[in-house]
Amino acid sequence: MTDVNIATQLLLDAYHDKYDRAVIVGGDSDLLPPIQAVQNTFGKRVFIAFPPRRNSSTLRAQANGYFNVGKKLLGDNQFPNIVTSVSGFELTRPGPWN
Repeated sequence: MTDVNIATQLLLDAYHDKYDRAVIVGGDSDLLPPIQAVQNTFGKRVFIAFPPRRNSSTLRAQANGYFNVGKKLLGDNQFPNIVTSVSGFELTRPGPWN
């Protein structure tokens, strides 16, 4: 359901003119139709940040630009293992993400 949520938010935010440029972190070509929709209907620019070992020639061809995010960059920019929300709820990073 993540792709559906990303697509929905991308379209809603474009409709409400909340951005000029969007960056999508991922490599799933299922996002091609909403990307095309926000580009063609709303004139928005969409860039793709491909995670390690993910890539899509289809998305590269449609995007206004793209770049690869390396493992080091991801590792250097992780949240702490436990993040506490304002309400006191603790969010724990999954072990494989360490």
